[in-house]
Amino acid sequence: MEQQVLRERLLRFICAEGVNQKYIAKKTKINEGLLSQYKNCKHDLRLLDRESLDEFLASKGY
Repeated sequence: MEQQVLRERLLRFICAEGVNQKYIAKKTKINEGLLSQYKNCKHDLRLLDRESLDEFLASKGY
C-alpha cells in the first residue's frame, strides 16, 4: 500500500467519522505521536504499522 493513498484514507476516515487519532492509535496499536506525524506528512509508517492501519480502515469501509 502506498503511503500517500493510505494517508488519504486515514484523513477521510477522521473527517467522515469524527474520530480522533488517539482512538485510531489505540485500535491499531500504533504510537499516537507517530500516527500524528504520519497524518501531517512528517513521517512514514513501517510495514507492520501500515498493514495494521490498512486493516483497520478496511474494516470500517475506508
